[in-house]
Amino acid sequence: FPAADRVIVVEQGRITADGDPRTVARQLYESGSQMFPALPAPVRIFYGADASGACPLTVREGRNWLTSQFPTPPRISAPEAEAPFPAGKIPALEIREGWFRYERTSPDVLKGLCFSVPQGTLYAIVGGNGSGKSTTLKTACGICKLYRGSVRVFGKPLQAYKGRLFDGCLSMLPQDPKCLFVGKTLRADLEEMTKDPEKIAQAAELCQVTHLLDAHPYDLSGGEQQRGALAKVLLTEPKLLLLDEPTKGIDSFFKDKLAGVLAQLRSRGVTIVMVSHDVEFCAKYADLVGMFFDGQMLTTDTPRSFFGGNSFYTTTANRMSRHRFRNAVTAEDVAELFQKNQEEKA
Repeated sequence: FPAADRVIVVEQGRITADGDPRTVARQLYESGSQMFPALPAPVRIFYGADASGACPLTVREGRNWLTSQFPTPPRISAPEAEAPFPAGKIPALEIREGWFRYERTSPDVLKGLCFSVPQGTLYAIVGGNGSGKSTTLKTACGICKLYRGSVRVFGKPLQAYKGRLFDGCLSMLPQDPKCLFVGKTLRADLEEMTKDPEKIAQAAELCQVTHLLDAHPYDLSGGEQQRGALAKVLLTEPKLLLLDEPTKGIDSFFKDKLAGVLAQLRSRGVTIVMVSHDVEFCAKYADLVGMFFDGQMLTTDTPRSFFGGNSFYTTTANRMSRHRFRNAVTAEDVAELFQKNQEEKA
């Protein structure tokens, strides 16, 4: 977006905005467009702070703008600290000293992995490509078997489930949703999980695929396939849900809806473990964030402490504002701190 000379926004087959990036950003904000949340964090912070003047488009422009507004560090410099998540007696998922390799002679992918997920949390795992994040999810559900170490689900070793792990206990949404589709229509795929039309209708409505039920799954867009696959997974009514890149291919305005779906599941007591490269989504919605590197979990913390204290793996909002605000990791954090300090000045 910042690199473009001209931006054209198309919604429902019509051009709804046309111009240079700053002009289009203003048009989308003033019209309340669903596309506005897709804009870069500096743009959302600027309009969220109800600021005036030229809108910043990049992190550098955003830093310069904040410096011009606060030549000296502001008095209110950090959002309220997050309360530590209370850990239950029995973790929903626990891996102890996990070692795994795909071939006997290949290098280890997991190297003494140790971590536990408290029940009722949305636990996000972040890290670079090839670090072992997806392998960890496959290990948690028994697809990949450790050659050393143990996996426990709700306090019981995987072997104790005796093939019934997926019966209302655990489900996984893989990175490629196509591998879950076997029917000629999305409805047929959902009926594979249950014949109850009411449950199918509820899952389809929750994931916003009701209008796609009679379409062939392979005819859907990437984001629609992701939502359809999530509906299929949710019909197993899991207590532990594993998600591998759930926001991949999903429109920014559906990400908020996905967050609502996950919040509903958590309110029902479902624990969610999510692997993601979408640091903005993790910062906004996760309860805990774990950093994965070279086959191990290096650190776990609440989103503000995790992203606020990480100089490399962090959010755009934090990179833009850290010279003036501490632990502000979402666009909403920065905009709120901006407004509080402006009100105090007045």
